[in-house]
Amino acid sequence: MGIRMVFYFILQLPCLIRPTSPFEAGETRCKETCGAVAIPYPFGIKTGCYYNSWFRVTCNKTVNGTKPFITRINMELLHSRWSFRDNVVTVNNPVTYLNCDDKGNNGTTSPSSVNLQGSPFFFSSEHNSFGSVGCGYLAMFFRNNQTDPIALCLQRGCEEPISSKLAGCVATVPENLASYTTALKSMTEITSPWEKEFSKRCTSAFMLGYSTQLSEISIDMTHVPATLEWNPVNCDLE
Repeated sequence: MGIRMVFYFILQLPCLIRPTSPFEAGETRCKETCGAVAIPYPFGIKTGCYYNSWFRVTCNKTVNGTKPFITRINMELLHSRWSFRDNVVTVNNPVTYLNCDDKGNNGTTSPSSVNLQGSPFFFSSEHNSFGSVGCGYLAMFFRNNQTDPIALCLQRGCEEPISSKLAGCVATVPENLASYTTALKSMTEITSPWEKEFSKRCTSAFMLGYSTQLSEISIDMTHVPATLEWNPVNCDLE
C-alpha cells in the first residue's frame, strides 16, 4: 500500500510543480481557426495549443458548416471578445422548448437541463440573464433539484398574432451555476384550467449572455449565446 501511495505521488509531481502562469508558449505560437471562428488561448485544437484537456477544441462538420466545439463539454465555441485574463468565453447554449413540434426531440420537452458539473466551467451570473420567448407563459429557472425556482419571468399575453419575433421576458440570474433546469408553465393553465386547450403556443426558455439582446432572439432559434467562466485548472488528471 505504501509503495502505491509513493508511486501516485510521483505521478502527480508534474502537476504540483507546474508553473501557475497561464501565459505559456501555446498562447503566442498558435494562431488557430475553425470555420470562421478564431480559437483564443487557452483554447486550442492542436496538442500544445490548449492549456489542458478541458480547453481542447474539436472542429466538427455540421449542416451549417464547420464549427468549433469545446471537446469535453460538447458546447459550440462562438466568436468572443473575451481574453484569458477575463476567464470567460461565449458558447452556443441549448434552448428549452414547449409545444414546438418542428424542434425535433425538444418539441414538447419541459423541464430541460444543462449540466456542466465536474468541469471547471460554470454559467456566470455577472454575464448572463434568464430569458424566455413566447406569450402567456411563466418561465421558471431552477437549480437542478427542481424544487424552488431561483428566477422567474412572466411573458405578456397573446393578443398579438403569432410570429417568430415574440417579445418574451428576462430575469436576473442570482448566482453562478454549474447546472440548471428551465421549465415553462402556461398562465392559462394556472388561472383558467378549463381553457387549457388554448395554451399550446410554441414558447422557449434559455440562459442568455449579456452581449445578446432579447430582441435578437426568435422562437425559431435552437441555441442562443451564453457566457461561461471557469475556475483555475492547473492540474488536469483525466
